Amino acid sequence: MRDKEGNYLTLKEYFKRWGEGIQKVTPLQQTVIQRNGIVLVLIGVVIGLCSTFATGTWWLFIILCGSLFLTMVNFIGIIQRLKVLRDVAEKYGYLNLDGGKDEK
Repeated sequence: MRDKEGNYLTLKEYFKRWGEGIQKVTPLQQTVIQRNGIVLVLIGVVIGLCSTFATGTWWLFIILCGSLFLTMVNFIGIIQRLKVLRDVAEKYGYLNLDGGKDEK
């Protein structure tokens, strides 16, 4: 593995740098990552619903319907949280919610 400058990294050094980077993730960045992950889950659930409906696996279809409902509620909550964090970051950029874009 190599770093940005092209230097080779040992596995231990790589995980050390990775851990330091993970600790610097802001709440806004976490929420964006969660939103993107939920979109992938929703796509998977919809594909699962279509395939189980086509194959007649009704018990799995019912489970996926419940999963779709819960995932949609989770997605709506993440979108609301994202809106609030963006508003806070826009008004109070010094809180470092958006990855270090300090405006004041």
